[in-house]
Amino acid sequence: MKEITVTELASKITSNNPINIVDVREDYEVALGMIPGAKHIPMGEIPNELNHFDKNETYYVVCAGGVRSANVVDYLNDHDIDAVNIEGGMNEWGDDGLENKRV
Repeated sequence: MKEITVTELASKITSNNPINIVDVREDYEVALGMIPGAKHIPMGEIPNELNHFDKNETYYVVCAGGVRSANVVDYLNDHDIDAVNIEGGMNEWGDDGLENKRV
């Protein structure tokens, strides 16, 4: 499974090249904040949303700590969708103070 650190992700966000970030946390979790530009699709809804994923794109998947997102990355990869797990999830994003980074 491909993975990326939150620092590497922050660099991609600020590079001016559009990227696809999918936040698979629950509604009550995203209410506390999201990575700028991320699309919220709760983990349980991913199977119903497969038709919204472009097989020619790469998706960076985040959750709170990196476990649920790893499961979603495996699922998407099994469906020929290029997905990358964000190591440490939003816990790392917040720990590095990156939540204040604006695109």
